[in-house]
Amino acid sequence: MKKLIYVVLFLSLFVFINPVYAEETKITYNKLQGIAYNQKIGDELKSNIVTFFQMQDRIAYCIEPGVAINEKLYDIYPDWSVTDLSDDLKQYIEKVGYYGYEYPGHNTSFYYIAAQELIWKAVRPDIEITWTTEKNLGGSVIDISKEKEEILKLVNEHSLIPSFSGQTFIDYLGSEMVIEDHNDVLKYYDVSESQNHDIVKEGNFLKIKLNENKVNDEEIILTRKYYDKEPLLIYGKGSSQKLAALRITLDQKASFTIGNKEEPYEEIEVPDTGIGVDLGETIFALLLSLGMIVGVVKIF
Repeated sequence: MKKLIYVVLFLSLFVFINPVYAEETKITYNKLQGIAYNQKIGDELKSNIVTFFQMQDRIAYCIEPGVAINEKLYDIYPDWSVTDLSDDLKQYIEKVGYYGYEYPGHNTSFYYIAAQELIWKAVRPDIEITWTTEKNLGGSVIDISKEKEEILKLVNEHSLIPSFSGQTFIDYLGSEMVIEDHNDVLKYYDVSESQNHDIVKEGNFLKIKLNENKVNDEEIILTRKYYDKEPLLIYGKGSSQKLAALRITLDQKASFTIGNKEEPYEEIEVPDTGIGVDLGETIFALLLSLGMIVGVVKIF
């Protein structure tokens, strides 16, 4: 019995201390002829024709600059657990990869290497990168400054939420409201369905028709949307360079509140003229003279 307990305990510890991965995949190399990287760390220069990495149907980036790729088969991990990167660095790299080659309108070799350079420099700030048409700094220098600027612009804007987030909007029963997003990011967000009111998103505006009956105030959720539902995957094997198929893993949400209210009842006060004539009698006499009252029934 003791022997069985020891075996079960050993296996449990083994499972606990070893990260679980789903499967194994083969790395596919696609050379980008006419584009060479020149990577300098300290006094050491590494240069070669750029490789566009594919892991099955996913596009991958190198995340360990200066580390060689010496494996053909890689284990697949569903998270960053096989790396020692900080949380801030992971989130930054996810955004760079998301807005890199696979982002709509960015499907060019220049966007791929622009994202790769930003990832390398984030991991190793001391690295120097030059892109040329031939290895070892040969040929012409390739300028990807425009692509890097565009990726960084999108990365920096990613944390923006609609300008009306956190606010409360209340108007009278059945009225209509138009809310504008001054941050110009509403197009990137899905709007949760209201249980009480009609909400339509049109460009940078929300058009809201409030319920004609009094209801409780309602929180509306705004959720950042993405161009696909592919997961983040990290590839690792032994001492070989780790690679990553990048997607953003943290949901970004915001909210605002809408409500309706009844219009206030106003009492109209008739000023006292001091004449001493009963206003009701005066109005009655006027209506009678105009023929608008044809008879009076007196009830005893």
